[in-house]
Amino acid sequence: MIYNDRVILIKETAPADELEDDITTAEIGPLPCMRAALTNNEQLGIFGKYNLDSFKLHLQGIHRDFHSVIYQGHRRNIQGKKYHRNSTVIYL
Repeated sequence: MIYNDRVILIKETAPADELEDDITTAEIGPLPCMRAALTNNEQLGIFGKYNLDSFKLHLQGIHRDFHSVIYQGHRRNIQGKKYHRNSTVIYL
């Protein structure tokens, strides 16, 4: 696989005591990734419809506990994650 794109993972953490409502965000990256198109089965399984704007990102290594990503200057919400061997697949 060719990991020629870069992505920044955004991790949101809540404080230990529940009295404060401050949620801190931390950026992890930029990390190497590869963009790929979704298959028809993946589009129907994740979104329930055909969505031509959706895609997936392959990241090297296992990454957990992140809530959104910044890809090509845009903050994007995650629709799904999948861990395969030593890689993370993010569905956007």
